[in-house]
Amino acid sequence: MIQQVSAHPNIYRIRVDLPDNPLQYLNAYVIKGTSGNLVIDTGFNRPECKRALCQGLQELGIRLQPDTSLFITHLHADHSGLVGLFAQAGCPIYMHPVDYQYLVDSQDGSTWKAAEDNFMREGMPPAEIKTQFANQARTFSPDPNFPVNAVHDGDCLHLAGCDLQVIHTPGHTPGLCCLYLPKEEIFFTSDHVLFDITPNIQVWYHMKQSLQRYLESLQKVRDLPVRLALPGHREGDTSIDGRIDEIRAHHDRRLAEICQLAALYPHSTAYDIAPHMTWSMRGKKWKDFPPTQKWFALGETLAHIEYLVDHGTLRCSEEQGCRYYDLVRKEP
Repeated sequence: MIQQVSAHPNIYRIRVDLPDNPLQYLNAYVIKGTSGNLVIDTGFNRPECKRALCQGLQELGIRLQPDTSLFITHLHADHSGLVGLFAQAGCPIYMHPVDYQYLVDSQDGSTWKAAEDNFMREGMPPAEIKTQFANQARTFSPDPNFPVNAVHDGDCLHLAGCDLQVIHTPGHTPGLCCLYLPKEEIFFTSDHVLFDITPNIQVWYHMKQSLQRYLESLQKVRDLPVRLALPGHREGDTSIDGRIDEIRAHHDRRLAEICQLAALYPHSTAYDIAPHMTWSMRGKKWKDFPPTQKWFALGETLAHIEYLVDHGTLRCSEEQGCRYYDLVRKEP
């Protein structure tokens, strides 16, 4: 399904359904220019996503050839999975080098193993770790052997007849980049700013303080003049500053909740704390969470715990290879 979201320039949204995924669908965007085109993000590397993306491009009369470029906003498989289609056609591919390197390093499974070992230290049982092998992020990831044009914060790209500014917004991933059209005040927010769900903030072995970095990245774009915001999932809006304030308040509540739980359950692992957090899972109890959602929930819990440890609110101790957390009592 395609929808025109802007007439000047010509921008279309291709809805790429994500089967068996709570995100429901990806917004792949196409800027259709007179002398070239730009596609932003792709969907998973699975037949259903390929069919939706290719059908949308066909309806728009866009062929995959060197005058069509691809911009990958970040490494997650629902955004990068079909990059191989573009690489095979010789399309220029743009991506931040940090996220690209993560894809390369993931090829032999070492980055997943590092994450599994870390989660085991945080209390996740080995049996739960094994359930993650069917994670869609693994199963439908792209082959990382594609040439990339590295982009960095502040780069200006002239693609599909448009001047686009690259804005590096680490947090959701280390290399996530948004695209901004200054003249038109159009902002492709990817998963940095979503409007009816909050972006998942995980811990990353090669990026310390993911929550702190994310909050800084939100502030970085808060005052951009935005006429049209185009997110990676669900619907967009124009009130970027208002939505960013809501997201910051959400994380403040998360931090306060963890402090309350640390006081209620002293000397707990992150995996002990995570089931007691408030999650939007339609009334499901922790034991009924799908494995992937437990992974994301533990990762988000850890990102907030890391923030609180670094700010001196929680204390971490390690016993027999497992980490435990306690609230730091302030002197009266």
